[in-house]
Amino acid sequence: MELHTASLLFRRDQASAWPDQVVVDRKLGLLGVADPDVHDSRGRAAARMALDSVRNHVKRHDDVIRRFNARPVPELRTEVLGVLQEAVQRAAQETFAFVRRGDPLHITLDAVLALDHEAFVAHVGDGRVYLCRRGLVHQLTTDHREEDTGLLADPEAPPKRRTRALGPVPRVRTETLCMELAPADRLVILAGPVPRVVPETTLHRALVESPTEELGDAIAGLAGSTSVAAVLAQLPGQAAPTRREGAERLALLAPMPLFAHCTELELRAVAAATVPRRYKAGTPLFLQGDPGTELFLLVAGEVDIESERGVLATLEPGTAFGEMALLDEPARSATARASTHVEALVIPREAFFRLLRGNPPLAVKILWNMLLVLSGRLRRTSGELAKLREKLGLQSA
Repeated sequence: MELHTASLLFRRDQASAWPDQVVVDRKLGLLGVADPDVHDSRGRAAARMALDSVRNHVKRHDDVIRRFNARPVPELRTEVLGVLQEAVQRAAQETFAFVRRGDPLHITLDAVLALDHEAFVAHVGDGRVYLCRRGLVHQLTTDHREEDTGLLADPEAPPKRRTRALGPVPRVRTETLCMELAPADRLVILAGPVPRVVPETTLHRALVESPTEELGDAIAGLAGSTSVAAVLAQLPGQAAPTRREGAERLALLAPMPLFAHCTELELRAVAAATVPRRYKAGTPLFLQGDPGTELFLLVAGEVDIESERGVLATLEPGTAFGEMALLDEPARSATARASTHVEALVIPREAFFRLLRGNPPLAVKILWNMLLVLSGRLRRTSGELAKLREKLGLQSA
């Protein structure tokens, strides 16, 4: 897939230092940002080393990428993801060998491999990978930091040191994912300091509304004196959607019982926690017996809920399903299969609880609505059982 890419390197008075923190290889489709916690010559050298290690490893395995582009089957998809994950481990080993000869150093790393139809993400630390699609911003990564929680937590205290980073250890646990790309998608990788100083709503507005050639200046203006190390990849397609289209898509979420009484700002927080997915007709979203770790919000198309007895129900746009699985991870009791082309927003269990922890008023609304949904289902089940007992002539206990 042809990418329009740009490196966003600010502050301007320090621009000469920042090329060490980014990589853009359009031939491979590789984008990366590394951010050391000490921005001196040694920190920049370690960041450059990590990025070069990732790029070299991916380049050595470009045959896997070519085979996947020619035949995107699950086995090759897993192999590509493994190449990217191993690339990060190689970077961790080389960085550890370099860092242990001096003072401690922690480096975050975000790498995206954007291929013909899918993007593969590897993440360590507190950087952010955002996907902007049809007016909505989706944060694809989580922050690997310790968190102060409870009533005694000081909201003004500086964030604690990264719990996962390159440098301190020879191997590091890497967060990875892959997802299908769509025309006009925008991928943005930002080093950790920017999201900590720019309000989320303001940053998301810039990510969606700013033209490609102006996004760097927009982010730099919002960040003020905070230096920005970032990479943008704009996929070809129609002009980037406006927030108006994003609002229209949020309007699909508002009527869902799970999000009753949520404000537009709260709905945007929900949307940001989702991962957009598309499914061809006949493709299962999940199978009966699979572990239930995701909530699905149906945006477009229809989904059949199936069991051994056949199709139990057909879900239409504006339906949320799988929400109870977020609480206790039961095995799926039925199969969900796309009966048409389907577009869905998926909230993984980890992202769901991170959303609730970060927004207590929203948490109260969602958990209360989940309770109401469960209560309604129990009432319907009790009513159906009562009718069945009456039909069978059974006496109530």
